[in-house]
Amino acid sequence: MKNRIAWAFLGGVLVAGAVFAAASTRYGQNYARDRAEIDDLLSRYLFALDWQEPEQYASLFTEDGVLVWLGGTVNGRDAIVAEMIKARAADVQANAATPGQRPFRRRHFASNFVLRIDGNRATVRTYWFEFNNDNAERRPYLGAYGHLEDELRRVNGQWLIARHQVFNEQREQMAAGPANPAW
Repeated sequence: MKNRIAWAFLGGVLVAGAVFAAASTRYGQNYARDRAEIDDLLSRYLFALDWQEPEQYASLFTEDGVLVWLGGTVNGRDAIVAEMIKARAADVQANAATPGQRPFRRRHFASNFVLRIDGNRATVRTYWFEFNNDNAERRPYLGAYGHLEDELRRVNGQWLIARHQVFNEQREQMAAGPANPAW
């Protein structure tokens, strides 16, 4: 009886060990470093977006990067810079319409990152939300929320956005479908 218990225990340990090994190897040897670099990339993306830095924003995309957002589908860094310049000009004009008030600001936040990394390619799904204060009192409010779907490529050792698609739950044409986007 003791031998059966010992073998059952040993079998359980081996199965548990195999499951743990399979789970940990799923991420690959450089997963933590890649995830940290990708987190940094996507955080810099949000800062460049909110501080309205078109060149910095576009530099986070591959040369042939694709941006799918409220403004439509934009292909390539130069077109992304031009699109961000237009967006910044619209905000400058809106702020000019309220003289005497400090400029309004948007701040985007991301959370719940789910990643799949396969060599020099990665797929990321992320929730996002935006606070805004473009009202007369400049009081903050939750402006929008949704999720992001990113395809990334490592180019010359640096993670860049190859395709970035914004899903916005306030806009019917940009809302997510019924399926969970995080696999």
